[in-house]
Amino acid sequence: MLVENKEKEILLLSEMKQRVIADAVTRGLNPSVKLKATNITWLPEIPEHWEEKRLSSKFVGDVDVNKGFVYKHAFKFNYGELVPKNETGDSEEYRDTYIKYSLIKKGDILINGLNLNYDFVSQRVACAPNDGIITSAYLVCRPRKGVFYNYYTYLFKAMDGMKLFHGMGSGIRLTLSFKELKKQMLPVPPLSEQQTIVSYITERTAKIDSLIEKLNKEIECIKEYKQRLISDVVTGQIKVS
Repeated sequence: MLVENKEKEILLLSEMKQRVIADAVTRGLNPSVKLKATNITWLPEIPEHWEEKRLSSKFVGDVDVNKGFVYKHAFKFNYGELVPKNETGDSEEYRDTYIKYSLIKKGDILINGLNLNYDFVSQRVACAPNDGIITSAYLVCRPRKGVFYNYYTYLFKAMDGMKLFHGMGSGIRLTLSFKELKKQMLPVPPLSEQQTIVSYITERTAKIDSLIEKLNKEIECIKEYKQRLISDVVTGQIKVS
């Protein structure tokens, strides 16, 4: 029961984190700001002084592949982040595979647009922490010059949390392409406001993540204690009357 209660707390904190991000990137930080109607299907109103533009005005989707085998180690998706892929053996063993991978740059926003008709759980948006490569199965949204990618990373994560990417795409398993994604209309706050929003989200979510980490550690301690107690009883180190 104790573990279950802490897991419920983690779920509530995770939902709070999603709300913090979604509210900030779609409404800004001023609760009394005047709103106006939009042409964005999933967002009926935005602050009056914001703009709305197509995704294609902020990002390009054409990227090169690693044909020269410049990068010998790849990234993979891991719960909304890009992390090094688990690799064993000599790097030459991966040559034939990795020369077909997409080249990505720091600040690129990656979207897993596969199996949109049934996978409603996984976090589908991540931002490239460094230059590198990733399987070409994923969409790469490369910021145009002057675009503050940090804001749009949070915006796309909010859209992912709302499951807006589901139902997009084509084919039996609904696979999303940049050709379709680029038509999406996005809210566009002034650049200075984007920066303020990102700072706010970063600070608030860091506190929430810290609480979640603490709860996870408490759960692990409880499980370890339970396992140790069972072991001590079974081996006779604790007598049970």
